[in-house]
Amino acid sequence: MQTRRTRRVCAINRLRRFLYINGRLIPLLFISGTNKSGLIVMYGDIRDKILGKHKRKIRYVGRQHPVIHLIRKIRNNAHDGSERLFAAEGLWAHKLLIETGSAIRCVVICPELLYSAEALELAESCLDKASAAYIVSGKLFKKISERDGPDGLISLVQLPVYKPESLQIKEKALIVVLDGLENPGNIGTILRTCDGAGADAVFICNRKARMTNPKLIKSSMGAVFTVPVIEFDDTGLCIDWLKARNFSIYLADAKAGRTYRDFDYTGNTALVMGSERYGISEKWYSCDPQPISIPMMGICDSLNVGAAASVIIYEISMKRLQKGYGANNGIYEKSVQGRRLYQDKGFSEVHSI
Repeated sequence: MQTRRTRRVCAINRLRRFLYINGRLIPLLFISGTNKSGLIVMYGDIRDKILGKHKRKIRYVGRQHPVIHLIRKIRNNAHDGSERLFAAEGLWAHKLLIETGSAIRCVVICPELLYSAEALELAESCLDKASAAYIVSGKLFKKISERDGPDGLISLVQLPVYKPESLQIKEKALIVVLDGLENPGNIGTILRTCDGAGADAVFICNRKARMTNPKLIKSSMGAVFTVPVIEFDDTGLCIDWLKARNFSIYLADAKAGRTYRDFDYTGNTALVMGSERYGISEKWYSCDPQPISIPMMGICDSLNVGAAASVIIYEISMKRLQKGYGANNGIYEKSVQGRRLYQDKGFSEVHSI
C-alpha cells in the first residue's frame, strides 16, 4: 500500500514531465526549445513545417500500397534482389545513409513516432534525398517495423554496383575474396572486419547469398556502406584480375602446413576465404597460391569462417602497420564523408542499376 506521501511524490514526478502552457499540460517530450523571441517551439510545429516543405513529394498510403508490400518482401528475404534494395531503419542507420551519400529510393515516415530533434533532422535530410516519400499511421508502421521502439523512419536504399575495371589498385593493396560463402551473417561479419582493419575491397566469387539479405546488412553494422564489394560471375576472371596486378594469393586452409603468422604480407595481398561446408574451390589451387592455417589447440579442427577471417585480416593489417604503412597504404578514412570515400579508394566511377 502506498502512503499519502508516496502518492504525492509520484504525482509530482508525473507533472514534471509536462509544462503548463495556455491552460494546457504539454508533454516536455514535444518541446524542442525556444526561438529568438524566447517563445517555446513545439516539435509538432517543426514537424508540420518539414512535411509542408515536401508536400508535393509526400503521399499518404495504407497497408495495401505496393511500397508496403515491397518492404515486407525485403524484410522476409522474399524479394529477388535484382534492384539491390534493402530496408534501413532507425536513427543510427539513417545517419549513416546521409553520411555515405547512399541512394535512397524512398522513405516511409510515421510523423507521430518522430519524437526527437535528431529524428526530425534526419527525416528532413531523407526527404531531401529520397525520390519518393510516404506517410503511414503509427499502427501500420509498427507492423512493418522490426524494432520494439520504432523511430518513425524506414528507407528503401539501393546498394551501389562496382565494376572490376573501375578499381584502380594502389600500392600494397589488401583484398579479401569470399568464395562460395553461404551464411549471410558471416559475410556481414567479414565486411565489418574489413572496415575495421582497413581492407581496400571485398571480392565475391561463386555467390550463394544476396548482398541485400537482412542478416547480412545487420551483421555488417554499416560496413556494407563503406567497403566496396565486387562480384565475379566466374572464379577464373577473379584470379586473372588479381594475377594481372601482381597479387600474392593466400588461401585460408585448415590443412595447410604453414600458419598465417609465417608471412610478412608485403606487396599486393589477396586473402581467399571459402565455404565452411565445401571449402575453397579447386580453381584457386591452380594459380600458385600460398595456403595458410590457424593453429587449433583444442578438439575443434577449425574456426567459424567469420572468426577465422577476422584473425587473419587483422594479422595482415598489424604487420603492415609495424612496417610503417596501413592495410590499404593510408587511403582509408575512418570518418566517412559521402562518396569521396570510394573515390579515395581508387574507384573511378560507381555504377547504379
